Amino acid sequence: MSELAHFLVHALALENQAGERYAELARQMDDSGATEIAALFGKMSEFSRLHAGEIDTIAQDHAPLPVLQPWQFEWTTPEPPEVGDRALASPAMSVSQALGYAIANERRGWEYYNHVAITAADAGARALARDFASEEAEHVLTLERWLNTLTGQKA
Repeated sequence: MSELAHFLVHALALENQAGERYAELARQMDDSGATEIAALFGKMSEFSRLHAGEIDTIAQDHAPLPVLQPWQFEWTTPEPPEVGDRALASPAMSVSQALGYAIANERRGWEYYNHVAITAADAGARALARDFASEEAEHVLTLERWLNTLTGQKA
């Protein structure tokens, strides 16, 4: 298996599962009456799904991608980095807690992609990972601005 194909499998899993987690957060925030934050998390879910679609398109040139079992993924976290610990995603979370949870997840996504961008031997994997890390950094900034606005801090 090429390093690029291995990376693409990881990136697809990360983005697909992040999209699912954001959809969960959107439902939780909507149920608690935080409709603006629910909409934000809905957009974040859609961004993850769109990103997964872009990765899937890239992956078609490297098909078939390997099929990995859950224990074969090389994460430094129990779930994909951008997904976070499910136990921390409580329906009783406040809006600030939900935004903090999402920021931590996006930072871990950035760290993962940045690590690949630095350490991969394959130039294609490094280049894609740099692009993906840049997108994750934008997501962190977006979420931080929302949290700062909510808490009255300057962004």
